[in-house]
Amino acid sequence: MNTKELQQHYRRVFDSDSGQVVLADLERISNTTRVTADSPNPYSAIYIVAQQHLLKRIRNMMQVRTAKIERDAINE
Repeated sequence: MNTKELQQHYRRVFDSDSGQVVLADLERISNTTRVTADSPNPYSAIYIVAQQHLLKRIRNMMQVRTAKIERDAINE
């Protein structure tokens, strides 16, 4: 499976109304706007950053733009 096909799958799942609700909930529970170092567990910050990276991956894969589209836009 190439990247374009994979992006289409991500969009199919997360661009739906239900997908948007799930994505919003994932962002809510994963502390996407902060990383705390106050926890006694030294791995908690790493865990939060990993969650944030997962959500960033979903958002990036949902973008319609590809390198070819970007290259074509520059050449216009």
